Amino acid sequence: MTVDNEALFSLSEVARQLGTTETRILMLVKQGVLKGELVEGNWWIYQSSLAGVEPESARVQLVPSCKTSCNSGTCGCHYDS
Repeated sequence: MTVDNEALFSLSEVARQLGTTETRILMLVKQGVLKGELVEGNWWIYQSSLAGVEPESARVQLVPSCKTSCNSGTCGCHYDS
């Protein structure tokens, strides 16, 4: 897809290219790391915003448990090793 002579890629294309998830790509858009546009209910990422984004920086980083008093595991900060 192109907008104003600039190529745009789907979330799935960008996630596959960077070795991460579509959710992570949306997080990077929200953080301003990537430039994206919602078109008819689908997110598209501008090719120019991918320059300089390394796959390692886009990957989801798992963190150990939060070290708080919660032990239910429902806070979202726990993972199984």
